[in-house]
Amino acid sequence: MSAIITIQLSSSAIALADKFRQSPQEFPQAIKRGMNRALQIVAGRIQEKRLTGHGPFPVALHRLGERTGQLKLRTRSTPATVTATGNTVTVTGAIGSSVKYAAVHEFGGRKMPERAPFRTGIRENAAYISAEIEKEIVKSLKP
Repeated sequence: MSAIITIQLSSSAIALADKFRQSPQEFPQAIKRGMNRALQIVAGRIQEKRLTGHGPFPVALHRLGERTGQLKLRTRSTPATVTATGNTVTVTGAIGSSVKYAAVHEFGGRKMPERAPFRTGIRENAAYISAEIEKEIVKSLKP
């Protein structure tokens, strides 16, 4: 189970893309490096804020209490991948867990409300992820 991340870059970051015309492969690689670094930090933030403590917590908090600690321990960021289809380049990263019951907590079920600790943690860190990507883009432009 993973939560997919979509990040909107600022217009200034998009304008920087024009400077990559000399080496167009470097732009998505810079995004990938920034995303990878940010996702590792965000995965840790989700572990700390959303997957710790003794519940039960109200559903609206999007937080799960620890019982066995497995969900917290097995939460990881997946390295970003770059795929190109025609003129479109997509950089995709994810944060999730290999724990089987993680999906029912994230998306809900017949008897289980949706708590979405991963998607909520990603949404609340979207600006941070964007900033890390933009830092990497700017760093790549320096000689």
